[in-house]
Amino acid sequence: MKTYIVLFMIVFLAPVLIHAQNLSDAFRFSNNQIQGTARSAGIGNAMGALGGDFTSLSINPAGSGIYRSSEFVITPVYNFNNSEITLGNNKFTDNNTYMNFSNVGLVGHYNVGSNNTGLVSVNYGIGFNRLANFNSNSLVSNNGSGVSLLDDIANYATGEKLNNSYLNGDFSQVEYRDWQAKLAWETFLINPAVDNEGNEMDNNYISVLKDGELVDQNKTYMVEGGINEYILNFGLNFNHNFYVGTTIGIQDLNYRSISIYKESFEQGGSFSFKDKYTVSGSGVNIKVGAIYKPVNMLRLGIAFHSPTYYQIDEESDLEMESNLAQKNNSYGVNNYNYEFYNPTKVILSGALVFNKIGLLSADLEYQNYSKMKFRKGGDGSEGFPDLNAEITDEIKNVFNFRVGTEVKITNKFSGRLGTEFYGNPYKNSVEDDSYLTRAMMNGSVGFGYAVNNFSLNAAYRQSLMKSSQNNEQPNFYQLSQKENNGQVMLTFVFKF
Repeated sequence: MKTYIVLFMIVFLAPVLIHAQNLSDAFRFSNNQIQGTARSAGIGNAMGALGGDFTSLSINPAGSGIYRSSEFVITPVYNFNNSEITLGNNKFTDNNTYMNFSNVGLVGHYNVGSNNTGLVSVNYGIGFNRLANFNSNSLVSNNGSGVSLLDDIANYATGEKLNNSYLNGDFSQVEYRDWQAKLAWETFLINPAVDNEGNEMDNNYISVLKDGELVDQNKTYMVEGGINEYILNFGLNFNHNFYVGTTIGIQDLNYRSISIYKESFEQGGSFSFKDKYTVSGSGVNIKVGAIYKPVNMLRLGIAFHSPTYYQIDEESDLEMESNLAQKNNSYGVNNYNYEFYNPTKVILSGALVFNKIGLLSADLEYQNYSKMKFRKGGDGSEGFPDLNAEITDEIKNVFNFRVGTEVKITNKFSGRLGTEFYGNPYKNSVEDDSYLTRAMMNGSVGFGYAVNNFSLNAAYRQSLMKSSQNNEQPNFYQLSQKENNGQVMLTFVFKF
């Protein structure tokens, strides 16, 4: 079976690319789109100058100073994801639904004095806000292809001069970049090539496919996980017109993907390649902010977020199974750890508050993604100079914008609208990585009902992302993918 020369050049290094840290990992760890309370979501999470909502503690820590009473808040969320992948003239759709919590928090309020001058109150906040959701399902297939992954694995093993004894070694003795070749070798999907006299040639490989044999290919891809930020906040209220605060954020990162690639051979037989990739990490940052109210209807806010310093552990489980004359299976597990930090963030905010009518609020957020860095890989000696240089060359700074409005319909009932715009940090397309092809947009609508010391808030939030997905498998390289993610949020607020 022959491989087209252009595609061979593209896929030749595929085994090297399996889960090596890359730009999409860095962006995934840094692209936080907060998903706290339903009230905040309803106005596009434009909470930087408003405060008085637990979400604001992860945006502008001074927001806790706005509180006039203590409060407990909890937000369950129903999430759904729809993905669409385009391959040629064909579109492949898949979906996923799940439940989680985007927010649980407690704010304590203490009056310091009986007058309204000087330091009026001291507040604290403890709880968590969800910063990112990774959950999605997708699939793609291609039938009657003259290009197989096995040919590329055989070409790779030949080009790297991997000898038989090396591939027969234990996984711990084989470099991770060569694991695809080892898996294919152990499941008899690649074999030694033979010379004109029928003698096996070491360091030279061919796949089990016949010359010109076609294959049917399909791939399913499942991702789950997210980033939660656990918060310890402290805020001060001066004169009811100047508020300052700080938040220590401890971030919990969990990401798991499972991809299953299958090929069925025209003349009988098949194989599957299962790739399970798990990332877990913890990070810490500090945020400081201030809100100033020069007149009752105007609020101005500024906040600074330090980088989040992560310690990250990865596990890659690779499994290949062949169904030839008999079934054969091979399996290996690779573990790796490193440090990562995302860039600083600066947020400028403004809000107009109209008593008994409603409000209009906006946040402008600056983040220089080119400052993302990987450090101290493996035993601490790996500094990732090439990857960090690629981040500097291929990634840029962005401005994110959030705006929302709330209208009081009655004394107890409010309606809300919001939108969020998150810039695309990629300067150009990336040959060996997945990347965004346009900015990300979110839209939301919501309402709130308050009576005595209880309020119920609801919101619907819709987000759209378009990307080019890199897959090492032939014919699935840089596929156009659209993701529509929806959330139905309910927030229960109890004041005391």
